[in-house]
Amino acid sequence: MKVILKRDVKGVGHAGEVKDVKSGHARNFLIPTGAAVTADAAALREWERHRSEREERDRTLHADTEAIAARIRELHLQIAVKAGEKSRLFGSVTNREIADQLAVHGIEVDRHLIHLREPIKTLGEFRAEVRLASGIAAQLSVSVVAV
Repeated sequence: MKVILKRDVKGVGHAGEVKDVKSGHARNFLIPTGAAVTADAAALREWERHRSEREERDRTLHADTEAIAARIRELHLQIAVKAGEKSRLFGSVTNREIADQLAVHGIEVDRHLIHLREPIKTLGEFRAEVRLASGIAAQLSVSVVAV
């Protein structure tokens, strides 16, 4: 059964796509929850009519995301924390603290988009990856210093 997705559905597709799904999945889940509509002739005509608007919105969103990624790549965050002997921290620096520091610089990023290879538990220089969108990621330099 062909459906037009109204929102992103994990394992099926993204909003605005026309997908061929099993009829039971469409009737029992996608259509009742409002995640999709049946792709009949009228719905497909309407979908085609709005295609250029969707593509323009996607291009704009992609360009904005690339601009944010470029700003993140230029940043060098410095986070001051309490440290004990041998440069060990009392706790660790988390992706939440990094997101808060980015917000101070005017970049609002969900903390779940910030990925650390390992927990930051010592003083020093570290790299964090900020995955902003599909295919768009930025490496962020983080310095952890003692207070």
